[in-house]
Amino acid sequence: MTAYQVTLGDRVVRVTVRRTDTSTFVRVDDGDEREVALAHLRGAHYSLALGQARTEVLARATAESVSMAIAGLEFRADVVDEAHARLASVAGARSASHTHLELKAPMPGLLVRVLCQPGDAIEPGQPLAVLQAMKMENELSFPRGGTVSTVNAQPGQTVEQGQVLIVLE
Repeated sequence: MTAYQVTLGDRVVRVTVRRTDTSTFVRVDDGDEREVALAHLRGAHYSLALGQARTEVLARATAESVSMAIAGLEFRADVVDEAHARLASVAGARSASHTHLELKAPMPGLLVRVLCQPGDAIEPGQPLAVLQAMKMENELSFPRGGTVSTVNAQPGQTVEQGQVLIVLE
């Protein structure tokens, strides 16, 4: 069993990973242990299974962090094994948390509406933009609250997949 300290935005969690001969299990803080599987598809494209739920993820990792995009939202998680996290806290070397989130277009399409402007306080899950793609309108939002620092697109603009639309601090 291996334990990690994961910093995602302003939240720090303890993630425990346990491997068997056939499966991998993860527990976040004191939550339930859940089976996970990560399959490489191509390049930075992965399939992530958490229990019965599956999703596609774009991910890249460095020695200390993982950057990922899930459903058009980009996240950066700083990952440190528990032993190094304890050493850093004793030495007072904990780095500042990363609270910068970019809302990216999950697919190419037409930006129909932008529902925020720089300086707006945002609640978790609050719709920020509406993207029309494949004849459907998709509301885009952040999973956490914060303040809009930048809006990079305007209504009526055609956007490409992965284009940064809104930045939240």
